[in-house]
Amino acid sequence: LTYDILLDYMKTELNAKDLYKYTEILGPTLGYQTQLPILLAEYTFRREADVKDYLKLLEQLDKFYEDIIEFQRDKSAAGLFMSDYIADEIILQCETFIENPESNYLIELFDQRIDGLSNLTPESKESYKKKNRTIVKNDVVNAYEILINGLTTLKGTGRNNGGLSNYDNGKEYYEYLVKTSTGSSKSVSRLQELTDDFIMKNINDMYTILVINPDLYNELDSYAFHLTDPNEILDDLSNKMSKDFPPLINTNYTVKYVHESLEKNLSPAFYLTPPIDDMSENVIYINGKYDTDDIYTTLAHEGYPGHLYQTLYTTSTGLPLIRNLLSYSGYVEGWATYVEYYSYNLSGLNHDLAQLLKFNSAASLGLYAYIDMGVNYDGWDLNDVTNYLYDYGIEDEGMIEEIFYAMVEAPANYLCYFIGYLEILELKDFAETSMNEDFSLIEFHDSLLSIGPAPFYIIKDYLLEEMN
Repeated sequence: LTYDILLDYMKTELNAKDLYKYTEILGPTLGYQTQLPILLAEYTFRREADVKDYLKLLEQLDKFYEDIIEFQRDKSAAGLFMSDYIADEIILQCETFIENPESNYLIELFDQRIDGLSNLTPESKESYKKKNRTIVKNDVVNAYEILINGLTTLKGTGRNNGGLSNYDNGKEYYEYLVKTSTGSSKSVSRLQELTDDFIMKNINDMYTILVINPDLYNELDSYAFHLTDPNEILDDLSNKMSKDFPPLINTNYTVKYVHESLEKNLSPAFYLTPPIDDMSENVIYINGKYDTDDIYTTLAHEGYPGHLYQTLYTTSTGLPLIRNLLSYSGYVEGWATYVEYYSYNLSGLNHDLAQLLKFNSAASLGLYAYIDMGVNYDGWDLNDVTNYLYDYGIEDEGMIEEIFYAMVEAPANYLCYFIGYLEILELKDFAETSMNEDFSLIEFHDSLLSIGPAPFYIIKDYLLEEMN
């Protein structure tokens, strides 16, 4: 299994070796300038050596950002630099991040972590705090000024305000991106067909429920999950999922809230993957900027039976450590989406209402996925996206524009969730059809988790063997 995964990975990367300049590592939502400070802020201090390593990393941030700008210059020379509106968003983020160096959260959170180390003297703690403040005010600020100045200089060199398909070889790169992001071997056109069919099926299922029970129209605007406390929700999910998912022993997690300075650019919630040599400390973050209407299903996605559960269960099966070097977002996000929709049936809501909400959420995700492919593969512009969404009764111009730019900024991002979800449903149907009365849902979940993150076409080759 490991050999097949590694060989597939190498072949896929080699086939796209001439397209590396299409890679974008900056972006308003998923770019390094947004994500890296979060990882640094959560860098765990267990001993003094960790503090020293952290400070060494922080000192190198300006050099790292110089390398990023050098790569952006190469992209610009090749006619592949980002559009000005994306550059402006990134520049604004960087300016905001360093506008008050003394109150930067990398200082505040460092001080909190240092104070939590019991094996340091008060004098050592103060010394490290002082050094960190100096590095943040010098190296970190300088790093973000490098990004600001570099992107400002390159503005105007971007030749494309739309999706990847508008570039030479852009469709080829998008095909590569879809394959690596989703883990699916299906062509983009086939994925479009499957997505369109799925959207229509879910909409028809919604109409069927509403015809039978029209009173649910009113409940859609007034429903509420019975539990709202995150820890109570995770306990509830952990207990209720036991009939369909294999047990997980000795799990520890902490629910934290995102620092207010990070709220603007982060998701409603996320699970922070622990280091491979210490899976005992798991953290789920909640972004207080967002309302908590869907907190139950959100925590199913991030916690049980979602990311936290999947990560710990798969790790417990003893997969070779080299597998940790490879990322398969379609598997990971597909699983979390699959169990998020599963959790509607555990939520305590009226069954028909739960089904209605699930179908609506899945159809909405399908719309985003279809637009992603339309913009980046078929060359849709804002007008095309507007016409497409008008057909589904969505006419908010501000929202439509936001959706369009999200697809331009992060191609194939929504496909990780949606296509990954469809591929898991397909694997489940395959197993049910193949095994008939011998099929067990809990065994299917156990086998899928035991195989671990991989392309779905490889998982399919091993699934029945694993279930038997």
